[in-house]
Amino acid sequence: MLTQNLEAVFSYAKSKNIYLDPQEFRFQVETHPDYPSLLAFSDALSFFNIPNMAFDLPFDEIDHLSDSFVALLKSDNKSQQSNLYHITKHHNDYVYKDGNKSLKLEKDQLKPLWQNVVLLAERPEEYVEKGKSKVFSTGLISLLIIIFILGAVWFFTQSFILTIAGLLISIGLFLSIEALKVELGLESKISEGFCNIIVNADCGQVINSTKSKWLQKIKISDISIWFFTSQLLGLLIFSVSDFSSKFLDYLFILLIISIPMTFYSIYFQYKIEKKWCPICLSIIGTVYIELVCLFFLKRDGDIDIKTFFLFSVIFFIVAGLIYLLKPVLLERKYLNDRYIKQLRFVRNYEIFKNTLLKSEIENFEEEFIILGNRESKNKISIITSPMCGYCKDAHHILEKIISQHSNDIAISIRFNFSENFDEKTKNLFLRLGEIYEQKGDNIFIYALKEWFENKNFENWFFKFGKPENTNPVKEKLEKVTKENYNKGLHFTPNLFLNQYNYPSLYDRENLEFFIADWIEDNDL
Repeated sequence: MLTQNLEAVFSYAKSKNIYLDPQEFRFQVETHPDYPSLLAFSDALSFFNIPNMAFDLPFDEIDHLSDSFVALLKSDNKSQQSNLYHITKHHNDYVYKDGNKSLKLEKDQLKPLWQNVVLLAERPEEYVEKGKSKVFSTGLISLLIIIFILGAVWFFTQSFILTIAGLLISIGLFLSIEALKVELGLESKISEGFCNIIVNADCGQVINSTKSKWLQKIKISDISIWFFTSQLLGLLIFSVSDFSSKFLDYLFILLIISIPMTFYSIYFQYKIEKKWCPICLSIIGTVYIELVCLFFLKRDGDIDIKTFFLFSVIFFIVAGLIYLLKPVLLERKYLNDRYIKQLRFVRNYEIFKNTLLKSEIENFEEEFIILGNRESKNKISIITSPMCGYCKDAHHILEKIISQHSNDIAISIRFNFSENFDEKTKNLFLRLGEIYEQKGDNIFIYALKEWFENKNFENWFFKFGKPENTNPVKEKLEKVTKENYNKGLHFTPNLFLNQYNYPSLYDRENLEFFIADWIEDNDL
């Protein structure tokens, strides 16, 4: 379900020339308090600064939509399950993908599936693509490793047959990794595609089955990864050691021994589980293709103690590594699931609101630098200082918030200023105050950001100048500072939402997830 919904949003975003980082977007969706509702997807788009709107739309008004949109549809006329689909209109037909199937429906055929929910988004005018800087993905690195191994086999043996054998082994290993993803519950577009090839298929049910006692302790994915990884490592070592012909002998014996296991797997799927696993069947098919190829090849046919011992050692080493690494993967999966659930709890606005209402209350009277909408009922006050190292991250968060909600909130910058500062530091405070008064919010935000990024007095003053009319600005800074000190607010950064102190239980990074709900909340 999640994969289908994500694919619909990614496809729609691509049609709008909007790039979404797949991992980050998925993470934002899964950690949303209302996951898996449409609101989770809408808020995730907002997190990427993508203007969007989710709304109810009766089917009779579908003609008012653009030729590309995301809608909630029933999977079929009989199913109660609904998913998101990226729908494009071509003349009088509506086209969308359901898994690997591309469907084209006329308007009357679409009506029974329509769930009256639509999601629309637009590429912002000032749009900056994020996330494309990732040069190497896990899949690309894995592919490069396989190419390196096959290249090494060819370099040391000059054997086309051995290289093809290595390719078949690599395919088997790839399928085994997909089986492991299914076991761990990691949704993969490739494994999902495999598992939808035939009817009556359920890879997850077969791979995670507990109907066989030995399968409760040793999973199909473990065996197949061990089987093919050992082959690939053995092929590389035997090729480098100039024992490649011996490797084919031992591999042939290994494949013969594995045949009963393949028969049992087919029997188990057909008779016991009564579900097919296309990934498992593809792994079995790879084994048989290997066996057929080796059957017609000329082999030495004898066993050498040294090389047989080497072949056995490789298999035991790989088995040991799998035995040690599998619990680590399971633990990581468990912790990741717990982390996602905890984030859903942490990002729940009602819980945050209740915590906020119990925090310390301060009412500020003196104010100087106010960014955004000065008349807004929603005001964030921050006790801060340009000399505070921890304030940089807080201001970065506030900068993102004000850029998205400048019409709905006000941000009061409350500097702690002192006459005891050295001359350069005093001039920095005073000049920032002048910039705010003379040039407005945007230049002030830019000047403060430049300072936090570089913290070089000479360069900063060269770029923004030194203070000129200091007394009025100084007087305003001193009034704000005096009120801060009278309230005991010496430490920076310190945030207040209206009169409520931002709870210490929450990281400041979480603030941006609550802003939209806070703006709409009339009780704070």
